[in-house]
Amino acid sequence: MEQQCILVIEDDLAWQKLIRRYLDGAGYSVHIVGTCAEGVKLAELHKPDCIISDFHLPDGDAVSICSAIRSNENTKTPSIIIFSSDPGVEATAYKECQAASFMLKGGGALAELPAAISNMLALR
Repeated sequence: MEQQCILVIEDDLAWQKLIRRYLDGAGYSVHIVGTCAEGVKLAELHKPDCIISDFHLPDGDAVSICSAIRSNENTKTPSIIIFSSDPGVEATAYKECQAASFMLKGGGALAELPAAISNMLALR
């Protein structure tokens, strides 16, 4: 069976390392970038099954990422998880990003991330 591809858009290096550790351990093919622009480019290149994105990034936010990816005919429409430390963006994540899930950053959510991805992809 082909590995499922996960694109992580996260600007914090510590979170990048932690997320990679959990997702590599779960058997996913993982690509990590730190900006919106890089995320959109890699979404087109790798056509990920799932995107995990921080909400606030140095060059924009998850709304701009989701809009660019969903309007690009060269990308498939992946499931999107907004993984943020800002609880105030949850409604925006669902409404404007059309995210499949919102997770508030923390150790518990990080440990639940592989199972959340697996469950979400099983429903596709």
